[in-house]
Amino acid sequence: MDAISIAVVVMAGGYAVNGALDRVRRLRKDRREEQEKALRGPEPVCGCGHHLAYHDLHDGRCYAEVKRKGGTDGEGRPKGQAPAQCTCRRYAGPEPLATLYAPELTADARPPLEPPTA
Repeated sequence: MDAISIAVVVMAGGYAVNGALDRVRRLRKDRREEQEKALRGPEPVCGCGHHLAYHDLHDGRCYAEVKRKGGTDGEGRPKGQAPAQCTCRRYAGPEPLATLYAPELTADARPPLEPPTA
């Protein structure tokens, strides 16, 4: 084999190996993203599409701004979009789990054990 054919074979082999490695990396990345998404759980998003943080805890109103059509000018052409408050009256999404505080049970937190008396 001459030098040119060896170079062509090496380049073709490198191209094939690179393609296979790209496929493996993409599959690993997709699998990792799916696992992270499964561990995160559902996002607390209401039916209006806004997060729980935009809703008042007491009355449930949504304080997010949405874009509404701004009407028309004198000739009937649309003016654009104007900001308005979301009309959602109550949060209707999944309820987040309560966070609980549990003190650690380590050797430092417990009193030392007394040796048994015979």
